[in-house]
Amino acid sequence: MEFCQLQLNYIDWTFQNGREKVELLDSWHIPVWVMEPLRGGRLARLSDEEAAPLRAMRPEEPIPAWAFRFLQSIPSVTMILSGMSDLEQVKANIATFQMGVPLSSREMDRLLAQAQRMVSKTALPCTACHYCVSHCPQGLDIPSLLALYNEHAFTGGGFLAPMALSALPQDKWPSACIGCRSCEAVCPQQLKISEAMADFASRL
Repeated sequence: MEFCQLQLNYIDWTFQNGREKVELLDSWHIPVWVMEPLRGGRLARLSDEEAAPLRAMRPEEPIPAWAFRFLQSIPSVTMILSGMSDLEQVKANIATFQMGVPLSSREMDRLLAQAQRMVSKTALPCTACHYCVSHCPQGLDIPSLLALYNEHAFTGGGFLAPMALSALPQDKWPSACIGCRSCEAVCPQQLKISEAMADFASRL
């Protein structure tokens, strides 16, 4: 049996390049097994503001079901692994999967637009141009650190960023930033990188 297990959901379709990963697997005819369809429960607990556009399209659809309908719309997804904490969640998931109701192209576009709005509230729009890297006296891989910062900020914590940083020497962690702002002087996006590094360090 060949398959690839991915963290995949409508946030990570672009936030973690999920679309490109699925397209690569499709080119090799490898089916996708999905973990984190609700992104640790985050997509089951939308704010009223976040949920409003979804309820306007399908008033009868429970908010967590949108994450599953998204995955039902991707043909190569053959297994969805959903963590469930109690019997009510099990019943809700069974009710959702009793019917396959993939998203229309209009619904897909609006869902992904909503995902982008959710991410943009916390994520810094780093394009990974790497101009900053050659100007950092500490030799920090700033684009990679900002990607981890975005992940950590969006999820409100979690284990992914600390786990990734544990593979680096401590002199390459965000805490190694000396706040000289040399990177900011060449950043095309005019990101406040030193502030992000300080915030990242304080969150860890």
